[in-house]
Amino acid sequence: MKAAPPSSDARDTTEPLRVRRAPRLAPRRLQRKTLLVPSLITVAAFFSGFLAIVSAFRGDFEYATKCILVSIILDGLDGRVARRLNAATAFGREFDSISDVVAFGVAPAALIYCWAFLGGADEFGILVTFIYLACAGARLARFNIVEPGEAKKHFQGLPTPGAAAAMAAMVYFSPTTLSSNVGIGFAAAMVLILAATMVSNIPFLSIKHVRLTPKNAKLNLFILSLFVALAWYHSRLFFLTGSMLYVASGPFLAIQERLNEKKLDRPMAA
Repeated sequence: MKAAPPSSDARDTTEPLRVRRAPRLAPRRLQRKTLLVPSLITVAAFFSGFLAIVSAFRGDFEYATKCILVSIILDGLDGRVARRLNAATAFGREFDSISDVVAFGVAPAALIYCWAFLGGADEFGILVTFIYLACAGARLARFNIVEPGEAKKHFQGLPTPGAAAAMAAMVYFSPTTLSSNVGIGFAAAMVLILAATMVSNIPFLSIKHVRLTPKNAKLNLFILSLFVALAWYHSRLFFLTGSMLYVASGPFLAIQERLNEKKLDRPMAA
């Protein structure tokens, strides 16, 4: 008799067994950790701003200015890290905006108030520094509602990190409490100018879009070398000069653009 053929349900023992593997969770966990990196940098900037406020009320003005400088560096870093890691989120943008209010609004206002107004012009100083704080908040709110592709090369109004750097540079240049009326008046005028410039329509160059080209490479290298030499020789004068030059660059750029527009509007000579 012929042997019965093997049934179709019978398993071929010669074929290797296939084991289903559980889905890999490592990429998801890595992605979650990647999303946390920019937020951790924002937390560090947040803490630096808070530390600047505490140091200002303690009278340690020089340390407060350094904390504001650290916040400025971290603020420029978290956005770049988020873009590089593809970890930009709506939560991260809102969290960064709140951190900017503290680091570039409340901290510089508290620093200038304790440095210039706490001793002899208390109520006047509260009014002046609050105007700065309100303008900084308005500047950040306007920045948040501008579409990403709308402001590429220029900022509309002085950026809050630039205003905070100018405020901190003034204090860092002379970290002793102001006592003369002339000094207090000068500080108040500078605070109000910075506040008005933040909410203005004056264009300010975005530093992240500055590119070295063969045409401007020599000039940029000369300016950079000059700033490095100044930073080595007198760091306080360096920070004050650099921040004030950036504040002055906006009106200069606006005047240059208007002159170019007038040249284009002139009728061509026959």
